Amino acid sequence: MSALLLALVVAATPQAAPASLFSNDEPLKLTLTADLSALEHDRRGKPSEHPGTLVWHREGGDSVRLDVRLRTRGHFRRDPANCSFPPLRVDLKKAKVDGTVFQGQNKLKLVVPCKPNLTAYEQYVLREYLLYRVYSTVTDMSFKVRLAHISFHDSSDGKDLFTRFAFFIESDAAMAARVQGRLLDIPDGKIIRANVLSPAVSTRVAVFEYMIGNTDWADARIHNVASLLVASRVASVPYDFDFSGAVQAPYATPAPGLPIANVRQRYYQGWCWPGQDTDAILAAFRAAQPRIEELYRTFPYLDERVRNETLAYFAQFFKTIATPARARHFLGECHKLPG
Repeated sequence: MSALLLALVVAATPQAAPASLFSNDEPLKLTLTADLSALEHDRRGKPSEHPGTLVWHREGGDSVRLDVRLRTRGHFRRDPANCSFPPLRVDLKKAKVDGTVFQGQNKLKLVVPCKPNLTAYEQYVLREYLLYRVYSTVTDMSFKVRLAHISFHDSSDGKDLFTRFAFFIESDAAMAARVQGRLLDIPDGKIIRANVLSPAVSTRVAVFEYMIGNTDWADARIHNVASLLVASRVASVPYDFDFSGAVQAPYATPAPGLPIANVRQRYYQGWCWPGQDTDAILAAFRAAQPRIEELYRTFPYLDERVRNETLAYFAQFFKTIATPARARHFLGECHKLPG
C-alpha cells in the first residue's frame, strides 16, 4: 500500500448493518421549518449553518420534532443562476434522534427539486433517486437512499413554500462502514494515479455510468465519486446523477470535449484494464435487469411517460450487453491507462 493512500485513510470502518433510515423504501412524511429565505440566499463562498426543525409524521398519526441545522451544498445546483432552491445538508444531533427513524444519523445530504414550483423538476428528483437504487441492484458498494415527501415551511414569514418529494443520501462514512471499506479523504477534483484504482470496481462504475448516460464523473480525478480503500485498492462509489441521460434534466450537458451532442447519447469513459474480466461484470448487469425493470414498473410516483421512456432507454443498453460480442464495441472505446 502506498504512503499516499495511508495518509488519506480517515479511519478503519468495521462492518455495520444499514441504518434504519435506509432499511425501508416507504417515503417518509416530513415538515421542514427554517428561515428558508435566508437559506436560499446563502449560496456564495462558505455557507453558514441555519437552525431549523424537522417534524417526522409517523403512520400512527403522532409526530416527532427534531432540532436540525441546515446549510446549502453542492456546486451546479447550489448556484442561484441554475436553481431556485439549493440542495441541503441536514445536521442532526445523534443524542436527540434515538428511537426515531433517524437513529444513528448525523449529517445527511438532502436532494430537493432544483425548481420546486415546477412539477417536472420533482420528476427529475424521482428519476435520480431511482438511479441510486438501480446501482444498488448491481452491487452493495453503493449509496443507500430514502425518499421523503416534505413540506417546506418558511419561519421568516410563516408561509408554506412547497411540498415535494426529495431524498436523503446515506453518509460517506456510513456507506464505508457498511461495505467494510476505509473512507479516503480525497477532495473533489484531486487527481490520483489510475493504477491505484480497483480494476473491477472502476469498470463496474464505468459500465453503470454508460448505462445511465452520465459523463459527469471521473474516478481518477475524484469527481462525483466517494473513494474507499478496499484490499489495498481505491474503490469508487458514484453519486450525483442529475446530468445523466436517464434523468434528462433540461440543464444537463455532456462533459466538455466529448464527441456527443447530448446526454441521451452514451459515451464510455472506462479505463482499458489489461486482463480485466468484463464478461463477469456485464453478467451482473444482465442478472439485475428484471429487478431494475420491476423497480420502475412498481414505483408509483413516476409519471407513466417518464417510466416508459426510461425503460426504453435502458432496453437499448441491455440489448448492447446481451452478448460479449455486442458489448465489445463500446468497451473498446476505453481510455488507455496513463504510463
